[in-house]
Amino acid sequence: MKRLLVLATTALCVASNGIRADQQTPATLDIYFLDMVGGGSTLIVTPLGESVLIDTGSLEPKHRDADRIYRACRYAGMEHIDYLITTHFHSDHFGAILELTKRIPVKCFMDKGALPPKHEQENKRFKQLYPLYLQATGGNIKTIRAGDDIPLRNDPSGEIPQIKLHCVASEKQVEGFSGDIDAPVEGFTIKEPDTSDNGRSIALLLTYGRFKFFAGGDITWNIEHHLAHPVNRIRRVDLYQVTHHGLDQSNNPLLLKALNPTVCVAMNGPRKGIQPNTFAALKALPDIKAIYQIHYNTQYGDGGNTSADLIANAKGQEGGFIKVSVAPEKKIFTVSIGMKQRKKWFPIQ
Repeated sequence: MKRLLVLATTALCVASNGIRADQQTPATLDIYFLDMVGGGSTLIVTPLGESVLIDTGSLEPKHRDADRIYRACRYAGMEHIDYLITTHFHSDHFGAILELTKRIPVKCFMDKGALPPKHEQENKRFKQLYPLYLQATGGNIKTIRAGDDIPLRNDPSGEIPQIKLHCVASEKQVEGFSGDIDAPVEGFTIKEPDTSDNGRSIALLLTYGRFKFFAGGDITWNIEHHLAHPVNRIRRVDLYQVTHHGLDQSNNPLLLKALNPTVCVAMNGPRKGIQPNTFAALKALPDIKAIYQIHYNTQYGDGGNTSADLIANAKGQEGGFIKVSVAPEKKIFTVSIGMKQRKKWFPIQ
């Protein structure tokens, strides 16, 4: 299957000039963690009204994930998506892209510029979904590599803090590291090489003023190690999207300690993540204030679940999302569940 990789400048990815209808001054940065029932889809809406969608969940059940993403976009006041980033080619992260593009236009598609390993290309699901991906994108896709920035607009007056979305890892390459990701490291636990597309995920760092948010897709243990050692390449963040739905083949404690988030959000399902080792590592972080989840985990009881008021779908229901809003002038960010849940306030570090 052939695709056209568009490596041209950002002129191919025309940014929106619209301002959000609900914008205040200074405007908030809003992040929506959507319920893909164990898949991935995160919507970012910038203070100047640009939108970034990271992943598109699953194709099946048909319409479910595309409808949920579309409703979130409309709720956020979006009439189009400026940037759609596919972190990697697993069915729970790019399955609904064609269905979504039938509902809302996308201005710029981005991915890591390479297909999955050959054995995954032979997977029945990939063979079904990748042609739909090419149909959705028209083959016009900009490649994101470690060290790249997504060209978000900033306020030239300086009245609104600068915003930046930066790629720190992609296609098993870590920014600032040129060695073998899977080579043994004395004094540290390195796991067997990840031969799936998970470890090749795009990992992103979003900054807005002093606020920092890390979303690592499904990157795995060894890649995470080199983000934290021997140099802490990301440093402390305020918000952490729990990598790989909370599975313990990811969420290397070395990286978790380096990030030391105030709040984390797990994009889990009822029977997928957060695994007990990950949950224990998150709870042990020195400055963690809250662990949010999309679903109650039916497998692990207290060993894999936060308190019920921090779970978007705590009673077996579906569709509840988690929203984070960042107000840098107040040096706080808020987290709420759905449209009616009372907000919780957290300090920006």
